[in-house]
This record gives sequence, structure tokens and C-alpha cells, in this order.
Amino acid sequence: MENNVNNAPAAGKNGKLIWILLFVAALLVAGYFIWRHQSVNGEYQALKAEKEQMRQEMEKEINDLMYEHQQIKTEYGQLSDSLFIKDSLIQANAKEIKQLLNYKWEYRKVKRKLDQLRVVARNYVHQMDSLYTVNHELVEENKEIKVKYNAEKAKNTDLKQATAVLQEKIDNNSVLTAYGAVAKAYHLKNNGKERLTTKARRTDIIEVCFTLSKNALLKPGAKDVYVRIARPDRQILTPGIAQEYVFDYQGEKIQYSILETIQYDNEAVNVCLRWQKKHDKIDMLKGNYMITVFSDGKEIGHTNITLR
Repeated sequence: MENNVNNAPAAGKNGKLIWILLFVAALLVAGYFIWRHQSVNGEYQALKAEKEQMRQEMEKEINDLMYEHQQIKTEYGQLSDSLFIKDSLIQANAKEIKQLLNYKWEYRKVKRKLDQLRVVARNYVHQMDSLYTVNHELVEENKEIKVKYNAEKAKNTDLKQATAVLQEKIDNNSVLTAYGAVAKAYHLKNNGKERLTTKARRTDIIEVCFTLSKNALLKPGAKDVYVRIARPDRQILTPGIAQEYVFDYQGEKIQYSILETIQYDNEAVNVCLRWQKKHDKIDMLKGNYMITVFSDGKEIGHTNITLR
């Protein structure tokens, strides 16, 4: 009995000790979990910061890559339009990478796509360089062709000018000329004989003589030669009714006094043509009679005669 009473205080002390030990153990466990939580949270924050830094670095890298790409497009100007499809692919990939970086991104996936974009961008630059080289060669070749073309054009222009000058000389020299023209007036007697006269009232015949020039440039053959004799009052002496005796000259119909077809063989030929008064109604006025010779639509000679 006495032993049981003496053991009770000892048991109470042991119980308290156990509770104290349990409390200390609990504190230690709690402290460990608190430390562990702080440690894990610190690692998480470190990883998060590292991940954010990696994201920012990748974002900067993609921005730098697109900036360089835009600079290349600007440098090459319109030439870059020929690689429009390749440029669209680069723009689409860059947009996709930026979207991945802004929404639950995965490092490996983004890294892989970024590497692929670098390859595409390098190919773009390589193709652009090749296009530039080809274009530069074409430009130089085009310049050379233009120089040759302009040189040939200048030669052709010079040749045309020389030809035009030569043709003008030929045209100027391809004209039949009536030189040494002389006019005489005759009185026709009743017995049919003719007598030279200088009097207007006694003139029945006006004879015009001249020489057609030698000219090897002319086409040989029949030549129509017209002679116009104008009285002092400018009226033309015609063989008959005036309206019937006309020819074309510089786009107009003009009267003639004599028409004769001459066979021309490029050698000089002497010609004498005559106008004869048909009836007394034709007045022969006193004064100067202007005489002009025409052929091939051109004036080829002239002379005059004065009747008193």
C-alpha cells in the first residue's frame, strides 16, 4: 500500500516528461515543415525568376531577329517582294513564338521553333543575296544592252540623216531642166510662109525652143512637157477652150498653151514647141509675155518675149 502511494508521484512526473517531449517533437516537426516549405518556395521563386529571365531573353532574341529581318527587307527594297511567301512564313512563325511565350510556354518547344525560325531567316537572307546578285548582273547587262542599243540607234540616226541628205541631193538632181530657152514670134502670111515679127498685132505663132538637160538619175521614157504663155494681162494663151487645156501643178489645175510628149533617154535633147493663134478673137497685146516650161509636176525652165 505504501509502495503504491510512493509510485504515484513518479508516474505523474513521467507523464509530464512525455508530454514535454511530444510537444518538443511537434515543434521540431512543425519547424521542419515550415523550413521545408520556405525552401521549396524559395526554389520555386528562383525557378520562376529563371524561367521569366529565359522568356525575356527569348522574347528579345525573337524581337532582334525580326528587327534584322525588317532591316534586310528595307535594304533590298522592292526586290524583297519576290520572296513574299517566305516573308509571310517568317512573320507567322514569329507571331506563334510570341504567343507561346505569353501563355504557359514550354522552353523546349519555344527553343525548337526559334531554331527553326533562325534557319528560315538565314535561308531568306541567302535567297535575297542570290536575288540581289542576279538582279545586279541583270541591271549591268541591261545597262550594257542599252549602251549598245543607243550606239546602234545613234549609228542608225546618222545613217538615216546621211541617207536623207543623199536622197535630197538625188531628188534635187533628179529633175529635168529646160535650159537656154528662147522665144520667137512669127507672122503667118496668106501664102503660108512665116516671117519673124516683134509686133503684137502681126503675131500668129509663138515658138519656144530649149534644151532638155542630160540626167542619168532620171527614169527614161516619155515625158509630158507643158508650156504656159501668159499675156501682159496674165491671161494664158491656150490652144482652144481654156477649161479643156489644164494640167496638175502643186495640187491645182492650171492652164497650158502647149503640150508635147518627148521621148527622153537621159541624153540632152533640143526641143522647139509652137503655139498658134486659131482665130481673130484672140487679142495679142503689146508688152512682155512670160513663158514657163513644166514637166513631172515641176517648173523646169522659163523665158520671155516682148511684143510692140
